[in-house]
Amino acid sequence: MKRFALVGAVVLLNGVISADSRAINFETSQGYHTGTIQNQPGITPPPIGWGGSFPPGIINPAIDQEVVANWPGRPASFGNQSWRISNVYTAGSFADMPFSPSLTNEAGETLAQNSIYSDGVRQNHFDVQWAFTSADPNGLEHDSYVSASPDRGDGARMSYIRLEDHPNGIDVWFDDYQDHSPKGHYGNPLTAAPGCGPEDEFTDIKVATVSRNKAHTVKLAIDLIDGPHNDIVKVYVDGTLRHIGTTWEDYYRWCTESGGGTGTSTDQSRTVDSMLFRVGGAPDPAHAANLGKGFLIDNLTYLSSQQKCHIGEGDGDFDDHQDGHKHHGHFHHDPCEDGHGHVEEDDRDSGKHFESNSVTAATYTSDADSQTLTMVGTGLHDGLPVGFTMIAVDHGDLAPGVFTLVLSDGYTTTGNLTNGGVVIQ
Repeated sequence: MKRFALVGAVVLLNGVISADSRAINFETSQGYHTGTIQNQPGITPPPIGWGGSFPPGIINPAIDQEVVANWPGRPASFGNQSWRISNVYTAGSFADMPFSPSLTNEAGETLAQNSIYSDGVRQNHFDVQWAFTSADPNGLEHDSYVSASPDRGDGARMSYIRLEDHPNGIDVWFDDYQDHSPKGHYGNPLTAAPGCGPEDEFTDIKVATVSRNKAHTVKLAIDLIDGPHNDIVKVYVDGTLRHIGTTWEDYYRWCTESGGGTGTSTDQSRTVDSMLFRVGGAPDPAHAANLGKGFLIDNLTYLSSQQKCHIGEGDGDFDDHQDGHKHHGHFHHDPCEDGHGHVEEDDRDSGKHFESNSVTAATYTSDADSQTLTMVGTGLHDGLPVGFTMIAVDHGDLAPGVFTLVLSDGYTTTGNLTNGGVVIQ
């Protein structure tokens, strides 16, 4: 099902190509007008415009949502018009909730299921950012909340952010699905293993609390990587990285309630091409006080793109295998995000400190049970210039991560992390 004509196509550097994007500010210059967001901008039915899941594409008229103009006290960055939504009405449904216009090119793993809801050139990365503030920052709070999720257009959410308005500020919550050990894996009926047991869970992590009377932004940067257990979601609030998690990919692979199973090759994650804004949960009489209030949403941007990047993140303590000293290691490498990397290491017992100032090369390798990142460059060891080689190994849930640092002045340290972790994708 072709969704709509290409809105934006750009070629980006740092490994990002063929991006397809949407930028929505809800202003009259984009064809938006006051009133329900249904079939906006102009008279544009979904999936090209806003609406419920298509077909039939109808937002439940009981949902308290509308494009508003000249809202009192709105942030200057919100312009003249914004979209307002509250949870006066809530439901357990998905199809009648507001979905944003679809991108031309969906994002997802190579084998991800799109059903009839998305199509185009399959991309492996999805970015979304939106601004928000309380629509009633000086009033009493009445359990006001709304969630937002990258989606293909039918409620098959691949990530999740929830905004909760409280007297002390707006809480930002992130949820992902964690398939804990023993993890599910594909195979034949005798060797396949389930990944939806009592040890597995949907997380609910508060990543930030922000003020009620200012504009704030939340961003999800999602890498949709072929295979289970390896998608990456970076959560930013006001431009600061607050959390690194994963998607809901393994929920769709292993949980029967989602249509998944015990690991057959037909059980796959989902694609995304739009945003679902949802007011779910049980009805609450207290929500009636939120009528005409809730949240203002503005400056919504999202894109799908093709990225060819690995990333590595690590931070934790370890005991050196040779000298027995206690050490702390830290590293970061993300060529798609910032184009460079960083390494630090502290010997807690001797007080020696190393910090990189340049990374000249980074190599990623993998086998069936581990991922390895090798970084080479220069830095300062107790203030003196040295060359370095850092090797980090991610064993997943099978074993602790390993951190190794070799310096040109003869200093060497290595050990298994006793706390913290290593994530290499």
